[in-house]
Amino acid sequence: MAQIDWILYLTATTFYAISSILYIYCLVFKKDEKLKFALSSAIIGLLFQSVSIALRWVETDHGPYITMYEVLSKYAWFSVVVFLLAQRKYEKIKIAGFIVMPVVLLIMGAGSTYSRDIQMIPASLRSYWLIAHVVFANLAFGSILVATGIAVLYILKERDEKNGSRISFYGRFPELKIMDEQMYQFVAAGLLFLSIMIGTGAIWANQTWGRYWGWDPTETWSLIVWFMYGICLHLRMNSGWSGRRIALYIILSLFVLAFSLFGIGYVYSGLHTDYMTS
Repeated sequence: MAQIDWILYLTATTFYAISSILYIYCLVFKKDEKLKFALSSAIIGLLFQSVSIALRWVETDHGPYITMYEVLSKYAWFSVVVFLLAQRKYEKIKIAGFIVMPVVLLIMGAGSTYSRDIQMIPASLRSYWLIAHVVFANLAFGSILVATGIAVLYILKERDEKNGSRISFYGRFPELKIMDEQMYQFVAAGLLFLSIMIGTGAIWANQTWGRYWGWDPTETWSLIVWFMYGICLHLRMNSGWSGRRIALYIILSLFVLAFSLFGIGYVYSGLHTDYMTS
């Protein structure tokens, strides 16, 4: 079964690669009629990955949150799901897949470099609060990744309009005012999910380690990220920031979020990172 889930993982990664190429092709060559193929590839990849995760879940008797291979696969899966739901509601932002899908592909590629050995789940990790903590962490990342995709689209469309271009491809994007509102909505959703992630994580930490907060590197960086996106909303709502400035802020903030989720283990040692193996 382990070999089957790995084959399915690689198959999903291949379809995500095809989707990424198609999204970038559509953006560069302004071929929005090909977007349906990019979207279809993403959906097919998601189906293969879903089966891969399910098979490993059955084999390991725990969710995908112990090893880095599982954790990265989980983040990729949630990111695709959130993007597909977002573009279903806001069809004109589907080209944002040219940001989302390459990031997903990179996460899958990084995940493939880690050991796929099965790790038994410690008793301390068998907790409802941990499951909630993990789910909301993934929802936060997916929401903010979509916001980043919209932010890049905003900058591209704004530049096109400033150049006086009348290319119909950019005209199919949502209006700048609408994209500005969508960036706000997805960042707000991400901040809400981050808040729940921190809250459920604190409850789990108290249940496991006997304290709600211990300034572990992961806890500290999650708080930094929470403040970062809280400041983003404050700047938009109370300081008059909008449009390009907020878009650039969101794009740059993604790198901090990515480090807090995936990079801490390379720099720090702590209770969170000690659960994950290389």
